[in-house]
Amino acid sequence: MHNSLNNKKSNFLIFLCWAAYTAAYVARLNYNASMVEILEQLNVTKEAAGTVSSFFFFAYGAGQLVNGLLSKKYNTKYSVTIALAASCVINLGMTWCNGIGTMKILWLLNGIFQSILWSSLIKTLSDNLADSKLSKAVMAMSTTVAAGTFTAYGLSALFSALKMSWTSIFYVAAALAGIMALLWFTGIGTIQNHQNVTNASSSKMTGKLRITPVFIFTVIVILISAVTNGFIKDGVTTWVPSILKEEFGVPASLSIIVTLLLPVLSIFGASLVKTLHKKYKNENVLNSIFYSASTVLAALIILTINLRSAPLTLTLFGGIACLMSAINNVITSVVPLYSRDKIDSGLSAGLLNTFCYVGSTLATSLLGKIADTKGWNDVFICILLFTVAAFAVCCISVIVTKIKKRNT
Repeated sequence: MHNSLNNKKSNFLIFLCWAAYTAAYVARLNYNASMVEILEQLNVTKEAAGTVSSFFFFAYGAGQLVNGLLSKKYNTKYSVTIALAASCVINLGMTWCNGIGTMKILWLLNGIFQSILWSSLIKTLSDNLADSKLSKAVMAMSTTVAAGTFTAYGLSALFSALKMSWTSIFYVAAALAGIMALLWFTGIGTIQNHQNVTNASSSKMTGKLRITPVFIFTVIVILISAVTNGFIKDGVTTWVPSILKEEFGVPASLSIIVTLLLPVLSIFGASLVKTLHKKYKNENVLNSIFYSASTVLAALIILTINLRSAPLTLTLFGGIACLMSAINNVITSVVPLYSRDKIDSGLSAGLLNTFCYVGSTLATSLLGKIADTKGWNDVFICILLFTVAAFAVCCISVIVTKIKKRNT
């Protein structure tokens, strides 16, 4: 039995969680959005610049696991406020950096504090929303990536076009995180008072989780899907501006602007999940559909790159971004929220997000190194290999599940 809110309070809670994570996304993705400018102004290699993001992803991914385990003990009025406030201070600190070394340390700390957020927010939604509100919560939280990415890259493009320093976006991100910390602290208090409980209270799990070989294999497949999803999703978002500039001669500011199409398209990925989830309840069926389409698009990028068409290449990357958003939505929102009666939502959200960021950690530095040493075509091949592998393991999982059902 879940402590469900009335309609007005439910909508307000969903908005608060959406706004908190969107602000956090701006305060983490602003570095990637400014990477073209940072590469030029600090005169560093792509691999070196990519390691700053890798430090964040490593800390964020590891922290997701820890905070997933501990989230049921948190009073999120304080934990989320502290995370956002710390990210605010760290973003201000980035404006004083003139070297990659200091940036690595600060972005590592940013990852540690921001890792508190996702599992805490998902747990908060799980503990307080009725079943009828879960679909709305999943849809709303899935758009945080698009909204945060659009804001970070949009402002970065604007500042680049105005010849402003790359530090400008960090001042804005700090302001957003700071304001949201205050809004969360005051807003969540009204919900806690209404419920007369804290968001750290545990939901009662009414179902029984059966640990079988098929279940273990299914979980492994989901984790592999998560790693691949993080690798491709953040790899594409991070390096598309550089690809457009170097492969097609698109100016830095324009390359960032057109990259804004990627998060906008990702909203369609969330809608796609909402539609298909009504028909396919098995998460690996959904992911196999999305990875099969991603494989086709990745292959088309390789086959058409010699046409030297920036619009075509961007469209194909946009399709991949849309599909990666759909997969990320399945892994980090659908699975934790719709399995809340069998396993703690904060724990599952933290664990699954950890593996997504394992992939993200690999993507920024590994793809940067491949681009430096081999060129962008090898980067495209690497992305294709990842989509093929994920599609294959998802298909195997679906087949094994069907065989198991026939034999029972």
